[in-house]
Amino acid sequence: MKAVIRHIVFILLTFPCAAVTAQETKTDSTSFDSVFQACLSMQESLENNDTTALVEASNRLKKAETKSFESLLCKDDTISSLNGHFVFDKSFVDILEAGKDPYSIADKINSSIMERNQRSNGSIKTRTCLVKVGKSNKYTFVARGYQELGVITEPGGRVYVRVHVTNRSGLDVRYNDDKNAVKGVRRYRKAFNLPINQGNTIELEVINKGNKDTSFVVISN
Repeated sequence: MKAVIRHIVFILLTFPCAAVTAQETKTDSTSFDSVFQACLSMQESLENNDTTALVEASNRLKKAETKSFESLLCKDDTISSLNGHFVFDKSFVDILEAGKDPYSIADKINSSIMERNQRSNGSIKTRTCLVKVGKSNKYTFVARGYQELGVITEPGGRVYVRVHVTNRSGLDVRYNDDKNAVKGVRRYRKAFNLPINQGNTIELEVINKGNKDTSFVVISN
């Protein structure tokens, strides 16, 4: 028994990062799944005109205490307005539930969300963006270690997602959703491991495959 304990201690002392990374991966996965499912439920509830389910989903999203995805930088100089489109947040749903029109002030709501969520204690980041019909938007951010990434469109939207990861050591890998390159999808989700000893640049490209401008939420751990 003592020999087994000594062996375990040796492993923890020799590979401390491995133990921590495994725990962080599990925690992030659980949190990410909660946020992803809440956003997906919001999409489906809107499609079904189910106000009760929409409110419940927005409450779950609020409970997750997501952070504002400020490090997600758009490579396009012109950022499209969200007015007229859905914003994935409880504050948007609250206005809708009250019988008012949040769509006409979507930009204002999204700005207040980003400011509010800067102070969040949550571990998962979200940001609602928009891609115009027939166009594509490219975004970049830097990440290390275990990465989970998700994209969910507002009702009626369809997108093709490309993910390209590089770093200074020569890493060059893609996680494109190629099987849906023609028709696009309403949701995308991918998990992958990245080197932890340096920053890795992730380029996220979202290509509109639908017949109208569409908003979408980007989710990351």
